[in-house]
Amino acid sequence: MSITFIGCSNNEKTNECSTFLECLDGTFWTTNNNQSIWTFNDNVKGAYLEVYISGYNCYNYENNFIVDAEFKYQTKINLSEDFNGANWLYTILNDTVVEKTKATGGNTIYFYKTDESYLDDLLELDECNY
Repeated sequence: MSITFIGCSNNEKTNECSTFLECLDGTFWTTNNNQSIWTFNDNVKGAYLEVYISGYNCYNYENNFIVDAEFKYQTKINLSEDFNGANWLYTILNDTVVEKTKATGGNTIYFYKTDESYLDDLLELDECNY
């Protein structure tokens, strides 16, 4: 059975992507409450993960460098990173859902594919200064 990810279906890419970051490059993800917007970039040595968190009429920006997260490895459907003293695994469940789990268990977060307009709306606000 072949899985085709929406993130790889644009004209510049082949129909089949080969790594987690390539598959999700340029797509936007949010949790159920839309309090944060996540985007993955196909760059293991750069800001491979960017997060915009909504505040009170403002937003905070984070990336893997800012929060001291360290890329470990990736496969076609998984990305592993060390963050805050724990190992986290991101898994593509299907075209619209990514799961983030703590390797030791107990913490699972689901991200849902969203439209870039959520980020555009958030960026119209000022960056938080606290």
